[in-house]
Amino acid sequence: MGAPQTVTISCPQCASPFSFSEGNRNAPCPSCGTSLAVSGEAGIPRFVIDERIDSAQARAAARKAAAAADGDPKMVELLRFEGSELCFLPFWRLRGHAAGWLWAERETRVRQEEYDGNGMRTVREVRGPAESGTEAVMIAVDYSSPACDTSRFGLRGIAVASAVLPLAGMDFAEVSRRGTVFDPVTTPEQVRREALAQARSRGGGKGVLRSAGRLALCGERLALISYPVWNLTFSRGERLYHVTVDGVNGRVLAGRLPSAVRITVLRPLATVTLLIYAFTLHPLVGFMAAGAFLAWHAANGGLSIERLAIWFFGLVEQRGEVELG
Repeated sequence: MGAPQTVTISCPQCASPFSFSEGNRNAPCPSCGTSLAVSGEAGIPRFVIDERIDSAQARAAARKAAAAADGDPKMVELLRFEGSELCFLPFWRLRGHAAGWLWAERETRVRQEEYDGNGMRTVREVRGPAESGTEAVMIAVDYSSPACDTSRFGLRGIAVASAVLPLAGMDFAEVSRRGTVFDPVTTPEQVRREALAQARSRGGGKGVLRSAGRLALCGERLALISYPVWNLTFSRGERLYHVTVDGVNGRVLAGRLPSAVRITVLRPLATVTLLIYAFTLHPLVGFMAAGAFLAWHAANGGLSIERLAIWFFGLVEQRGEVELG
């Protein structure tokens, strides 16, 4: 398990900054000696990872990703930026150990020798009889999960980020001025159950066929960490498009943007020219060409007056949307 992270807060008594290890609940101020208890909801410490890119950098990252995905920089120029919102999404992080007993049934491998008609020996490993046993276990736990629904933001976890990035004590008033702070929806008990389930699935080692046991958390250090994500809004015509960008590294997480348009002036002109030419050769050739054209339309999306009107009079064609993230 990794070493505890160091976080920094300001003393409410003398305003001096000081650091303490993640998971500690009490720490004396080195300047004035005041004993401080650090806690959040229900006594759970709450921290924040500060954003490292601003709105302009996030916007540039979204435009760059859209241009790379569509391959047409002109499409990006037509997008109109409508606004941005910095969102701080909550994630649980639970560290400690899962201790208890675990019964596991494991498969075994045995070496089997075979001889062919020429006396050549072949050795191979085959599955042997299953073995079972019960043992005491102590499994390191470092579990992270979203504390609310983050699917629309495209961010599923921050386990690595919370282990290497500096954490700051959550100052709700200050962080709320920078963006929108999302509250947790899942409960600590749910996180504990998930962490124990993950530890139970890891227990027993390799080749486990079935397992059962009773584990309990010990040395638990539970914290709530808010992670920054930019929610950007673009428009094209009357339609709005949303893109989310990681507030730390600028990676585009999710979103859709319109693709480039294609001018189709030559398409109806070429169709009409070919049909007229076919009729000038012979009326039968013209009717055959017209029938082939209608049959092709029917086989590629269906034949209707609307599709024919788009083919001949829709001089600008939208090629769909670009999916990001």
